[in-house]
Amino acid sequence: MKDLTIIRKISLCALSLIFVSCGDDPELVKKREQQKQEIERLKGEIAIKEEMINSLPPDRTRDLQAAQEKAEVQTKEVEKLEEEIATLEKTKRILEKEVEDYKKKYPVVR
Repeated sequence: MKDLTIIRKISLCALSLIFVSCGDDPELVKKREQQKQEIERLKGEIAIKEEMINSLPPDRTRDLQAAQEKAEVQTKEVEKLEEEIATLEKTKRILEKEVEDYKKKYPVVR
């Protein structure tokens, strides 16, 4: 039993040496190095893109929409107040005219 285990270990070592020596084809080594360089270049590009994404300002679409809605509400309120002012000024002119007419009709004697 012990001999079989040793033989298996030796066989595995021999097989792995054979496979390792077969993998040292210069063309494959060159290709592997090129692939490693390409992977590193792409990792660098990814890092740059991630940094650009992280440095973008936050999306303010919701804030802008809320501000526009608030501005619309305030604009409508201003229009309503302007109409009210116009009505009050008209009423004031009418009342001033009535006061003038009253003063003419009933002059104050001193």
